[in-house]
Amino acid sequence: MVATVMAGYEGHRGWINYLAVAPQYQRQGIGKLMMLEAEQLLVEVGCPKINLQVRTTNSEVIKFYQHLGYVQDLRTVQNDYHVYQRKSVVSDHSLLALDH
Repeated sequence: MVATVMAGYEGHRGWINYLAVAPQYQRQGIGKLMMLEAEQLLVEVGCPKINLQVRTTNSEVIKFYQHLGYVQDLRTVQNDYHVYQRKSVVSDHSLLALDH
């Protein structure tokens, strides 16, 4: 396996449930491309916003998602996880607002 992503949409918000890139392929842009594709697919089905959970101690992953435009939702902390939300999604080099 090189990489995998699992995303879903329950009618209210989209979730990135899982993203993994094999260690030897990390830092080559694969994770970013997979996230952009997952986000685009969610937008295409009418998803108004995208959330994901990150373990509070996983600073490298937090930096990765922040670089992609995710910000921490300070209202939501679940055990050792914080929820991050995407405010916009890049699609065909334009930004689509997701926050309603």
